[in-house]
Amino acid sequence: MTENLKAPAGPSLIFHCGTGSTMTPAVRDFLDAMMAELNDGLPEGRSALDLAVGCVERLEGSGLFNAGKGAIPQSDGVVRRDAGAMEGGSLEALGLSQVRGIPSMARLVAALIGQSAHVHLSGAMVERWAIRHGWTLESGPEEGDPTLFWEGSRGQAGEGTVGCVVRDLRGDLAAVTSTGGIGRMWPGRIGDSPIVGGGFYADNDRGAISMTGVGEAILKAGGGGALLALLSTADGQDPNRILTGFLERILKRFSGEAGCIGIDREGRPFAAHTSSRMVHGLIRPGLCHASDTGEGFF
Repeated sequence: MTENLKAPAGPSLIFHCGTGSTMTPAVRDFLDAMMAELNDGLPEGRSALDLAVGCVERLEGSGLFNAGKGAIPQSDGVVRRDAGAMEGGSLEALGLSQVRGIPSMARLVAALIGQSAHVHLSGAMVERWAIRHGWTLESGPEEGDPTLFWEGSRGQAGEGTVGCVVRDLRGDLAAVTSTGGIGRMWPGRIGDSPIVGGGFYADNDRGAISMTGVGEAILKAGGGGALLALLSTADGQDPNRILTGFLERILKRFSGEAGCIGIDREGRPFAAHTSSRMVHGLIRPGLCHASDTGEGFF
């Protein structure tokens, strides 16, 4: 944990690859290439949302995590993906859930955000919109096999939800989260990832955050928006204690592991998790760092 809480100058990008994710050789090779590419584009003046979407789109496309190409099926054998994004300046926000056939959920959210007053859309409506606007849906079962439907226990956390938070050159913030859900989930289950204030949130006055872990527990605890509210009203309290205390409460009170990455209202990036590992990385101009251990403010 780094105790230097001085706000960094310039843009910052921080990402995660989900609670429980580990830094395998394949993940390390992929992230090294991704971070080098993103580092080159960070000082170019692109918006925070554009940078965050670009990062998550790469993570989705790798097939290494439970999002995008690597998303796991629900218990009826059908892959349904969730994602959400928010801009901290305009406060435009959108969550998409239960979408079939589109691995690049981050790009789909970016295309739809701000198109209506709604902040959450789901299922067939989103798929039809995508088709009308030139998206090609990947092949897959239209309906699941009912013999696969699982009713035996309450489920378990999957590994590999991905997310990104960015502070751009203008000081604007954005957050994006994308997931395939949790292991053995019921068809129709929606966790925290696509919920505004749950699995993602961004407000230039409070900060920005992307959550990962057991969505049911995260939502019961109030979600990422609640954690940002605590951090933004710390009044001299140690922000590291607030950060770890919130996640420990999720584990102890609601019996779910959780993790997060974010940037606070002062521009300071942070990462924390109650799982044994969580791959996460920080990019600033000329600096790239990724690890699956450690937590706190950078």
